[in-house]
Amino acid sequence: MALDTQPPPAAEQPQRPLTPSGRMMHRAPAGVQRILVDMGEAGRLLGYLVKTAVKEPRGYWTATRDEMFYMLQFCWLPVTLAVGGFSFLIANYAYDLVGLLGAGNRLGTYFVFASLREISPFATGMAVAGVMGTAMTADLGARKIREELDAFTVLGIDAIRTLVLPRVIAITVMMVAFNIVGSLLGMSMAMISATWLGTTSPGAFLGNLLGSMTVPELVGTTVKCTLIGLFIGVVSAQKGLNAKGGAEGVGRAVNEAVVLSFAAVWVVNFIVNATMLGLNPEMLISR
Repeated sequence: MALDTQPPPAAEQPQRPLTPSGRMMHRAPAGVQRILVDMGEAGRLLGYLVKTAVKEPRGYWTATRDEMFYMLQFCWLPVTLAVGGFSFLIANYAYDLVGLLGAGNRLGTYFVFASLREISPFATGMAVAGVMGTAMTADLGARKIREELDAFTVLGIDAIRTLVLPRVIAITVMMVAFNIVGSLLGMSMAMISATWLGTTSPGAFLGNLLGSMTVPELVGTTVKCTLIGLFIGVVSAQKGLNAKGGAEGVGRAVNEAVVLSFAAVWVVNFIVNATMLGLNPEMLISR
């Protein structure tokens, strides 16, 4: 008589009823579900980063300093070329236009919001996302594929605090620092275009430039770059930590991170500009 060696079937656990939001989630298309899941994971990661940084604000500043120096080494040239080249090109076009109208000295007024509000944050965000965001995602993704993050857990080391927190802080801080340098570089390119290549005097250019610059403009560009840097850091980390599928999966995670970061530059730029213009109607704008 043959013995029945099959284990008895496990008792089925009763499934909890779905909440209204859960039912809506299941009815949504697969692409929408994936976006919502990514947003939830990124939000949870951001919440944990803020919690661990505030709860124990020691032990990660040395790594943060090293990451900032690493960013300075590899990002200063892409940022300089992106902001300087783009600003010089736009400055030449703009000077030709205002020169035809007999107002060449007004180029300084135009570049208050052209460089501070648009060119410098946009070009800096693209350079930082393309250089440091991709590097961060690739490194974390490779560690995940090689199961190094699991080894950190076995050793009792918080991998997110050790590997992610210093990089997110470094990207956020250096994004603001690069934007300051980029804004100065962009306005310098405009001044070269108006004075050396044009007929405007330096005094007229600087007079219009400084006369049109306001505190809300400076606050707005700082807030904008802080949000962009924070988004790039969190999304790049989230994509790297959830990479799967070997080397192909790491490449896919890098591609998704850089695409989302590029899109975030546009979205954050629009939201912050609309908010600042709504709160400060006196800010300069092309109406």
